[in-house]
Amino acid sequence: GVSHQAVLRQDAGLHYPAALYLEGSDQHRGWFQSALTTAMAIEHKSSFKGVLTHGFVMDGQGKKMSKSAGNVVTPQDVMKEFGTDVLRLWVTSCDYQFDVRLSQEILKQLVDTYRKIRNTFRYLLSNLYDFDIRKNKMPYEKQHPLDRWAMVKTDQLVQTVTGLYEKFEFHQIYREVYNFCVVDLSAYYLDALKDTLYTAAPDSWIRRSSQTALFYILSRLVKIVAPIMPFTAEEVWKAYALEENVNSVHASSWPCPQEVKAGREFEEWEHIREIRDLVTPFLEKQREAKLIGAGLEAKVFLSVEDKKSAEILYRYEKDLARVFVVSQVYLEEKALEGMETAESLSAIFQTKLRLKVLVSKADGEKCVRCWNYSPFVGQDLTHAALCPKCVEAVKAAKS
Repeated sequence: GVSHQAVLRQDAGLHYPAALYLEGSDQHRGWFQSALTTAMAIEHKSSFKGVLTHGFVMDGQGKKMSKSAGNVVTPQDVMKEFGTDVLRLWVTSCDYQFDVRLSQEILKQLVDTYRKIRNTFRYLLSNLYDFDIRKNKMPYEKQHPLDRWAMVKTDQLVQTVTGLYEKFEFHQIYREVYNFCVVDLSAYYLDALKDTLYTAAPDSWIRRSSQTALFYILSRLVKIVAPIMPFTAEEVWKAYALEENVNSVHASSWPCPQEVKAGREFEEWEHIREIRDLVTPFLEKQREAKLIGAGLEAKVFLSVEDKKSAEILYRYEKDLARVFVVSQVYLEEKALEGMETAESLSAIFQTKLRLKVLVSKADGEKCVRCWNYSPFVGQDLTHAALCPKCVEAVKAAKS
């Protein structure tokens, strides 16, 4: 109870009062109480600025661990089988205010989460192999709107996670990081970027714009997960030079959001994402019906009655095929006439947007390089199996 005198007052490198007292919930009437009582008697003020209490670790059935019951899971055994970062990720995923459960089955589920976060880093790193931030960085105002959306989304994550760290709400950090990697990046942004990253000319504007965003995401994501997954974060830091003369992620500064805030453009691309999520089930339906295989075998016709949505779609019409990961997208009302009777080819999504969607086979032939379908494949006799976009990329790469 008087450790504040035996430790804090005896070591010149420490400060009184302590920043934080950390112990289990059984210490509300123990150490926390005795430290407060003795500190008030001796110092006339509390010995701590803050207190954080936690529950206890139980087995998978919520029973107390004991050697006699044979249900003890030791940290050493977990680290030996799954690695230190998986153990730390499990701790982060728990709401420590209550008793938490630990078992082999729970840890195996966390391994899957860990792999998804790790694979996000792998994807980012693998697409930055030829990117030099000093030579290839695109100014924010000249980047593609989708890339700017991703960078603003990253800033929002940094702000949210920073606040959660300050409040010790680690289980919320776990959810935020997981959803960012799996939902925002993997299922949307990175999926839409594949064609650009793999088939655009190496030094093209659109590819450098995407790589600038990927660098921005990587340089911030690795820092905010470093307290949770220190070894994985350090491995990422060693694999790519994110900052000059900073040899460890743990020696780097905490990330700060850039000055650009979410505005109309960001909201528009959030809305495009919403529409994409509404279109995806129709693609799945036609895939199940064997009308199409991969998404690039499809063309999509869209009609939306909501005026604001229609304006956004027409403004970014040229980008929709890339975002939806199909070969063609058309915003033509005439093509949708009578679609209600063509049940095998169409569906109407009854929402506030009254979005009508028609999915059918894409026009043209398959480009052997990008796998998109185009009526113009073969127009260039020198590259008879390529679409015009790939012909241009190949020529640019050779020049």
